[in-house]
Amino acid sequence: MLAPEQFFSWDAWENKAIARLVPALDEAVSSGRPIAVERFTTSLTDREVVALAIDLCKRADTNVAVLAGGPEKVLTFVPLFTTLFRPPKSRTAPTREEIYAQVGLVGAGAAREVVI
Repeated sequence: MLAPEQFFSWDAWENKAIARLVPALDEAVSSGRPIAVERFTTSLTDREVVALAIDLCKRADTNVAVLAGGPEKVLTFVPLFTTLFRPPKSRTAPTREEIYAQVGLVGAGAAREVVI
């Protein structure tokens, strides 16, 4: 769990933004889904808020992208995960039982593994 106090700086304006961004970043990391943060009132510009969000992701050592821009004033934290891609099995591929029947292993011999 990330605490905003870990990322506070000497600038009070940045600290207010950090207090709003860190819980959203923590939720994005823990849930694994994108979390949007509505634009909040601050004296920082949009670019400064985005730069602060990117800096938070770096300092927290998280694998999260920051998306911003568009007509809506929204900042989105998107977790980036890599998983091993396994293509789905073909529905036309023969099953193990069909292969055993073709080879002639039915009954007592069906328990043995056959490498084809």
